[in-house]
Amino acid sequence: MTHLFKNNEHGFSIVELVISLAITLMLLGVAIRMFNVQQDAYNSQEQVTDLHQNIRTSMDAMSREIRMAGCMVVGTSTIKTSGTSTITFLGDVDGDIVTSLTTNAVAGATTIFVSLTPDSNYAIANTDYIYISDGNHTEVVPVNSSASHLVGEPDPIYLSAGLLYSYTAGSATVRTVEKITFSLDTANLRIDRNSQPLAENIEAMNFTYGTNTVTGATNTVTIAITGRTANIDLNYGDNYRRGTLTSTIKLRNQ
Repeated sequence: MTHLFKNNEHGFSIVELVISLAITLMLLGVAIRMFNVQQDAYNSQEQVTDLHQNIRTSMDAMSREIRMAGCMVVGTSTIKTSGTSTITFLGDVDGDIVTSLTTNAVAGATTIFVSLTPDSNYAIANTDYIYISDGNHTEVVPVNSSASHLVGEPDPIYLSAGLLYSYTAGSATVRTVEKITFSLDTANLRIDRNSQPLAENIEAMNFTYGTNTVTGATNTVTIAITGRTANIDLNYGDNYRRGTLTSTIKLRNQ
Protein backbone atom coordinates (compact mmCIF):
# COMPACT_ATOMS: atom_id res chain seq x y z
CA MET A 1 0.00 0.00 0.00
CA THR A 2 1.32 3.39 -0.94
CA HIS A 3 0.96 6.36 1.47
CA LEU A 4 1.22 9.91 0.21
CA PHE A 5 2.34 12.64 2.63
CA LYS A 6 1.91 16.31 1.91
CA ASN A 7 3.75 18.89 3.94
CA ASN A 8 1.34 21.77 4.59
CA GLU A 9 3.34 23.40 7.43
CA HIS A 10 4.46 26.97 6.79
CA GLY A 11 6.86 29.10 8.95
CA PHE A 12 6.47 32.79 9.92
CA SER A 13 7.63 35.41 7.55
CA ILE A 14 10.17 38.06 8.58
CA VAL A 15 7.42 40.71 8.58
CA GLU A 16 5.26 38.65 10.92
CA LEU A 17 8.18 38.08 13.27
CA VAL A 18 9.03 41.78 13.35
CA ILE A 19 5.40 42.73 14.06
CA SER A 20 5.10 40.11 16.82
CA LEU A 21 8.34 41.28 18.41
CA ALA A 22 7.21 44.92 18.27
CA ILE A 23 3.89 44.08 19.95
CA THR A 24 5.70 42.04 22.61
CA LEU A 25 8.10 44.89 23.33
CA MET A 26 5.23 47.36 23.57
CA LEU A 27 3.36 45.16 26.05
CA LEU A 28 6.54 44.60 28.03
CA GLY A 29 7.18 48.36 28.13
CA VAL A 30 3.64 49.01 29.39
CA ALA A 31 4.03 46.32 32.05
CA ILE A 32 7.36 47.76 33.21
CA ARG A 33 5.93 51.27 33.34
CA MET A 34 2.94 50.08 35.36
CA PHE A 35 5.29 48.28 37.73
CA ASN A 36 7.41 51.43 38.16
CA VAL A 37 4.33 53.55 38.81
CA GLN A 38 3.11 51.09 41.42
CA GLN A 39 6.57 50.89 42.99
CA ASP A 40 6.83 54.69 43.16
CA ALA A 41 3.37 54.90 44.76
CA TYR A 42 4.33 52.24 47.31
CA ASN A 43 7.62 53.98 48.15
CA SER A 44 5.86 57.33 48.44
CA GLN A 45 3.22 55.92 50.77
CA GLU A 46 5.89 54.24 52.87
CA GLN A 47 7.72 57.56 53.16
CA VAL A 48 4.54 59.35 54.23
CA THR A 49 3.83 56.64 56.82
CA ASP A 50 7.36 57.00 58.22
CA LEU A 51 6.93 60.79 58.23
CA HIS A 52 3.76 60.69 60.32
CA GLN A 53 5.22 58.05 62.63
CA ASN A 54 8.30 60.22 63.18
CA ILE A 55 6.17 63.25 64.05
CA ARG A 56 3.91 61.27 66.37
CA THR A 57 6.87 59.70 68.16
CA SER A 58 8.47 63.14 68.63
CA MET A 59 5.23 64.63 69.93
CA ASP A 60 4.65 61.75 72.34
CA ALA A 61 8.18 62.00 73.77
CA MET A 62 7.97 65.75 74.23
CA SER A 63 4.43 65.70 75.63
CA ARG A 64 5.30 63.04 78.18
CA GLU A 65 8.17 65.07 79.64
CA ILE A 66 6.69 68.57 79.32
CA ARG A 67 3.58 67.31 81.12
CA MET A 68 5.87 66.62 84.10
CA ALA A 69 7.15 70.21 84.22
CA GLY A 70 6.92 71.49 87.78
CA CYS A 71 6.88 68.05 89.39
CA MET A 72 8.82 68.33 92.68
CA VAL A 73 9.66 71.98 91.96
CA VAL A 74 9.21 74.62 94.66
CA GLY A 75 10.77 77.98 95.30
CA THR A 76 11.97 78.51 91.73
CA SER A 77 10.42 79.03 88.32
CA THR A 78 9.42 75.88 86.42
CA ILE A 79 9.74 77.23 82.87
CA LYS A 80 13.26 78.55 82.48
CA THR A 81 13.05 79.35 78.75
CA SER A 82 9.78 79.86 76.92
CA GLY A 83 10.90 80.53 73.36
CA THR A 84 8.94 79.98 70.15
CA SER A 85 11.25 77.18 69.00
CA THR A 86 12.83 76.05 72.28
CA ILE A 87 11.69 75.30 75.82
CA THR A 88 13.63 74.68 79.03
CA PHE A 89 11.87 73.50 82.18
CA LEU A 90 12.40 71.77 85.51
CA GLY A 91 10.64 68.60 86.61
CA ASP A 92 11.23 65.16 88.07
CA VAL A 93 10.47 63.49 84.75
CA ASP A 94 11.82 60.02 85.50
CA GLY A 95 11.78 59.45 89.27
CA ASP A 96 15.20 57.81 88.97
CA ILE A 97 16.50 58.85 92.39
CA VAL A 98 14.24 58.80 95.45
CA THR A 99 16.07 58.34 98.72
CA SER A 100 16.59 59.95 102.13
CA LEU A 101 19.35 61.70 104.04
CA THR A 102 21.82 59.42 105.82
CA THR A 103 23.31 62.22 107.95
CA ASN A 104 21.94 65.46 109.36
CA ALA A 105 22.15 68.48 107.07
CA VAL A 106 22.27 71.96 108.58
CA ALA A 107 21.14 75.22 107.02
CA GLY A 108 23.85 76.61 104.77
CA ALA A 109 25.33 73.18 103.96
CA THR A 110 26.49 72.69 100.37
CA THR A 111 26.91 68.91 100.65
CA ILE A 112 24.30 66.34 101.60
CA PHE A 113 24.73 62.58 102.00
CA VAL A 114 22.47 59.78 100.78
CA SER A 115 22.86 56.04 100.23
CA LEU A 116 22.43 54.59 96.73
CA THR A 117 23.68 51.08 95.98
CA PRO A 118 25.29 50.35 93.63
CA ASP A 119 26.46 53.82 92.68
CA SER A 120 26.84 52.80 89.03
CA ASN A 121 23.04 52.48 88.69
CA TYR A 122 22.52 56.15 89.43
CA ALA A 123 23.72 59.43 87.97
CA ILE A 124 23.31 63.11 88.64
CA ALA A 125 23.79 65.47 85.71
CA ASN A 126 25.44 68.86 86.01
CA THR A 127 22.13 70.48 85.06
CA ASP A 128 20.07 68.63 87.71
CA TYR A 129 18.47 70.13 90.79
CA ILE A 130 17.99 68.44 94.16
CA TYR A 131 14.56 68.35 95.84
CA ILE A 132 14.68 67.92 99.60
CA SER A 133 11.73 67.90 102.00
CA ASP A 134 10.92 66.75 105.53
CA GLY A 135 7.25 67.69 105.41
CA ASN A 136 7.81 70.95 107.25
CA HIS A 137 10.36 72.51 104.91
CA THR A 138 10.88 71.95 101.20
CA GLU A 139 13.39 73.41 98.78
CA VAL A 140 14.94 72.82 95.37
CA VAL A 141 18.66 73.54 94.95
CA PRO A 142 20.84 73.25 91.79
CA VAL A 143 23.77 70.85 92.01
CA ASN A 144 27.37 71.98 91.77
CA SER A 145 28.39 71.31 88.18
CA SER A 146 32.10 71.31 89.05
CA ALA A 147 31.89 68.42 91.52
CA SER A 148 31.59 64.65 91.12
CA HIS A 149 28.59 62.95 92.70
CA LEU A 150 27.72 59.57 94.20
CA VAL A 151 31.25 58.45 94.99
CA GLY A 152 31.64 56.23 98.06
CA GLU A 153 29.24 55.45 100.89
CA PRO A 154 27.40 57.41 102.00
CA ASP A 155 27.11 59.13 98.62
CA PRO A 156 27.79 62.88 98.63
CA ILE A 157 25.71 65.27 96.55
CA TYR A 158 27.30 68.68 96.09
CA LEU A 159 25.07 71.75 95.86
CA SER A 160 25.78 75.10 94.21
CA ALA A 161 24.01 76.97 97.01
CA GLY A 162 23.60 76.40 100.73
CA LEU A 163 20.45 74.82 102.15
CA LEU A 164 17.84 77.21 103.50
CA TYR A 165 16.78 74.86 106.29
CA SER A 166 18.20 72.09 108.48
CA TYR A 167 17.09 68.47 107.99
CA THR A 168 17.40 65.38 110.16
CA ALA A 169 18.79 62.11 108.83
CA GLY A 170 16.06 59.67 107.81
CA SER A 171 13.29 62.27 107.95
CA ALA A 172 14.01 64.14 104.70
CA THR A 173 13.23 62.83 101.21
CA VAL A 174 15.76 63.55 98.47
CA ARG A 175 14.94 63.41 94.75
CA THR A 176 16.59 64.61 91.56
CA VAL A 177 14.82 67.20 89.42
CA GLU A 178 15.90 67.31 85.79
CA LYS A 179 16.48 70.42 83.70
CA ILE A 180 15.21 69.59 80.22
CA THR A 181 15.62 71.55 76.99
CA PHE A 182 13.93 70.76 73.71
CA SER A 183 15.24 72.66 70.70
CA LEU A 184 15.48 72.47 66.92
CA ASP A 185 18.93 72.19 65.36
CA THR A 186 18.78 72.50 61.55
CA ALA A 187 16.50 69.52 60.79
CA ASN A 188 17.03 67.68 64.08
CA LEU A 189 14.85 67.83 67.17
CA ARG A 190 17.18 67.67 70.15
CA ILE A 191 16.93 67.12 73.87
CA ASP A 192 19.89 68.29 75.94
CA ARG A 193 20.01 65.01 77.86
CA ASN A 194 22.41 63.46 75.33
CA SER A 195 24.20 64.30 72.10
CA GLN A 196 21.89 62.23 69.90
CA PRO A 197 18.91 63.89 68.18
CA LEU A 198 15.49 62.91 69.44
CA ALA A 199 14.17 62.97 65.86
CA GLU A 200 15.49 63.78 62.41
CA ASN A 201 13.88 65.49 59.41
CA ILE A 202 11.99 68.00 61.56
CA GLU A 203 11.74 71.30 59.68
CA ALA A 204 9.85 73.47 62.17
CA MET A 205 8.79 73.43 65.80
CA ASN A 206 6.70 76.10 67.47
CA PHE A 207 5.69 76.59 71.11
CA THR A 208 2.87 78.82 72.31
CA TYR A 209 2.05 79.26 75.97
CA GLY A 210 -1.18 79.74 77.90
CA THR A 211 -1.24 81.36 81.32
CA ASN A 212 -3.43 81.09 84.38
CA THR A 213 -5.42 84.32 84.55
CA VAL A 214 -5.25 84.34 88.35
CA THR A 215 -1.63 83.41 89.08
CA GLY A 216 -0.05 84.41 85.75
CA ALA A 217 1.86 81.10 85.64
CA THR A 218 2.18 79.12 82.44
CA ASN A 219 -0.38 76.31 82.56
CA THR A 220 -0.53 75.08 78.96
CA VAL A 221 2.01 74.55 76.19
CA THR A 222 0.87 74.08 72.59
CA ILE A 223 3.38 72.36 70.34
CA ALA A 224 3.32 72.34 66.53
CA ILE A 225 5.83 70.06 64.80
CA THR A 226 6.39 70.01 61.03
CA GLY A 227 8.41 67.19 59.52
CA ARG A 228 9.34 66.07 56.02
CA THR A 229 10.07 62.79 54.32
CA ALA A 230 13.62 61.51 54.55
CA ASN A 231 14.02 60.86 50.81
CA ILE A 232 13.42 63.07 47.79
CA ASP A 233 10.24 62.56 45.77
CA LEU A 234 10.89 63.98 42.29
CA ASN A 235 7.21 63.76 41.40
CA TYR A 236 6.02 65.97 44.24
CA GLY A 237 6.29 69.74 44.67
CA ASP A 238 9.73 70.72 45.92
CA ASN A 239 10.67 67.04 46.22
CA TYR A 240 9.54 66.54 49.85
CA ARG A 241 6.23 65.61 51.41
CA ARG A 242 5.45 67.26 54.74
CA GLY A 243 3.17 66.83 57.69
CA THR A 244 2.30 68.89 60.77
CA LEU A 245 1.01 67.72 64.14
CA THR A 246 -0.29 70.03 66.89
CA SER A 247 -0.97 69.18 70.53
CA THR A 248 -1.82 71.20 73.64
CA ILE A 249 -0.34 69.99 76.93
CA LYS A 250 -1.77 70.90 80.30
CA LEU A 251 0.92 71.44 82.92
CA ARG A 252 -0.71 69.61 85.80
CA ASN A 253 2.03 70.54 88.29
CA GLN A 254 1.75 74.28 87.77
